[in-house]
Order: sequence, then structure tokens, then C-alpha cells
Amino acid sequence: MKRLLILYVMVLLFASCQKDAGLTYKDKNGIYFIYNDTVYNKITAFDKVTYSFGMLDDSKHKDTAKIVLRAMGKAANKDRFYRVSINTDSTTAVEGIHYEIIQPLQKFKANKFIDTLKIVVLRDNLSSSHVKQESKRIALKIEESDDFNVGIAKGAQMKLVINNYLNEPKWWKNYLGSGLYFYHPEKWKVLMKFHDNFKNPAGESPMAYDLITKYFSSLRAYLIENTTRDKETNERVLIDRLEK
Repeated sequence: MKRLLILYVMVLLFASCQKDAGLTYKDKNGIYFIYNDTVYNKITAFDKVTYSFGMLDDSKHKDTAKIVLRAMGKAANKDRFYRVSINTDSTTAVEGIHYEIIQPLQKFKANKFIDTLKIVVLRDNLSSSHVKQESKRIALKIEESDDFNVGIAKGAQMKLVINNYLNEPKWWKNYLGSGLYFYHPEKWKVLMKFHDNFKNPAGESPMAYDLITKYFSSLRAYLIENTTRDKETNERVLIDRLEK
């Protein structure tokens, strides 16, 4: 009798699991902002994506920021749509001033597990001060749509931070006594024109020491031959000083 009772319970559990599995399969997929990344073999969580105009030429007045999303479950053979809203209480950016309108219904392309939310960001009303370092923020939230449920809770919200300044790259301090001198964003902009390796703000060095010091000499010559000014003070930027 005991064995029959156990067998009966097992049958009920199996039937229940089959039913649940069927419901899960037919239910809407979840979707979420990708909120972590692997850095040096260690998973790092983040709750914001930063877009900076600082590294771009001054003629660039708007651009497209991209935030990555992931769909759970199986890929669909047709386009699907997810819904995104803006948390106004946590948002400091202003629509039409710092970014163009974000449509609440966004397309997730067919046969994809990963897609991007594209937001057009605007530069002209962002401060370029590297001293004040002003940023504007858009707080985004995934909402349920006809095609998607909200996926992982941690990925339901994401902030897009927009700025227009160039913060000092990590490697700059290693060359203060090697002909590079003090940090200034206008000096870094010139170096980035010289070689793409200077565009990476991370790491200890963009290139070998003997080569990098040659670029510092070229930077000195460039600043002598081409009047370059601090956008805040209008002082002339030279390799080792600011000059009124």
C-alpha cells in the first residue's frame, strides 16, 4: 500500500511538471538589459552605460548611444516588440535638449537573442568642462509588452549617462616626467589624432616607451605651431603650461 501511494504521488508530480513545462513554453519570453560583464575573468555588475562626446571631434553634434538587451527562451522567426519607459524621478536629462524622443515600443529583431536599444543623444547643451565634469542621466525601465515579460529583475532598469568631457586616462600619470607633463583634454585630443592607440583610456601604456616619447615631442611641436586654447579659460595650451 505504501509503495502504491508513493507511485501515485510520483505520477501526480510528473503530470504537474509536464503541465508547468508546457505553460512556460507557451508563455511570453522575458527580456532584460545586460547588466554584467567579465573583466579579468571576474564578473562585474553595472547599472549604467556611459556615452561621452569628449573623444569626438567638435563638429559632431549628435550621435547614437546603444544599450544591449537579451531575450530569454527561444529566438523568434519574426520581429517582436518590447516596451521601455523613463523614470522621470531619476532622470536629469531633458528630452529634446540632451536626447531625442525615445519611442515606448521598441523592435527586437527576428532570430536574435541579443539586440540594442538605440538612443540619439545631443551634444550642444552638455558642458565640456573637464573641471566640473557635468553629466546628464536617463533612467530606463523595461515594461511588459504583448511579446515580452520583464526578465531578470536586476536587468529591468538601466541608466544611460551622457557627458561631453574627457577625463584623464589611466596611463597619463606614468609619463608626467617623460615629456607629457600635466593633463589637459586638448593635449589628449591631439594625441588621439596622431595614433588610435591613444584612444584607449585604460591600461598602463598605449605603446612602447621609445615610440610614445616621440609622439610627446610631436605634441610639443604641434602645440607651438598650432594655437590650441582651453575652452573654459581661453588660455593657450602648451606642452608644459597654460599661457594667458
